[in-house]
Amino acid sequence: MIDDAWKLFLEGDDKSFSKIYHAYYSELLAYALNLGFDDERSKDAIQDIFFNIYISRKKLNHIQNIEFYLLRSLKNRLLDIRNLELIEIGELQQDYFEENEKIVIEKIIDEEKEIQLKNKLTNLIKTLPPKQRRIIHYRYQLDLNYSEIAEIMNLSTDAVKKNLYRALKKMKGASPSNSLLYLIHLLTILG
Repeated sequence: MIDDAWKLFLEGDDKSFSKIYHAYYSELLAYALNLGFDDERSKDAIQDIFFNIYISRKKLNHIQNIEFYLLRSLKNRLLDIRNLELIEIGELQQDYFEENEKIVIEKIIDEEKEIQLKNKLTNLIKTLPPKQRRIIHYRYQLDLNYSEIAEIMNLSTDAVKKNLYRALKKMKGASPSNSLLYLIHLLTILG
C-alpha cells in the first residue's frame, strides 16, 4: 500500500504524500528519539525531510525503498542539525574567549599603568624632606585632616598647611605632567 502511495506521489498525487507522511511519522519520531535527539529537534528534522521530499519529488524516481530512504534522510538531517549547533556553540565560545582576552589585556595594561604611576609617585615622594613625606602620608594615604596631622606631628595647623603646599609644589615641579591636580589625584587613588 505504501509502495503504491510512493509511486502515486512521484506521479504528482499530493494525497499520497499525506498518506506517506502519516504512515511513517510515528516511526521516524521514535527513531530520532532513540538516536538521542530531543522531541522538538526530532519533529523539526522530520518536517525538514518531508519538505525536501515534496519539493524534490521529480528527482526521487530512483528511490525503491521509501522507509529506508526516510530513515537515512532523517539521521543525516539530525546529524546536520547537531553539527550546525556545535559550530554555533564553537563560534559563541570563540567570541566569549576573544572578548575575555580583550578584557584581560586591558586589565593587565591598566595594572601596569598603575604600577608605573605608583613608582613615579614613590620617586617623587622620596625627593621630599622627611617631615613633608610624613605630612603627605598622613593627609593622602591615611586621610587625616590638618588638625589631626598637626597634633600627631606637634606642629601648628598653619605649619602643616605650609609644608603640604611646599611638598606639592616641589613634586609638581619635578613631575613630567606638571599638574597639581594630577598629583593630588594620584596621591589619593594610589595611596
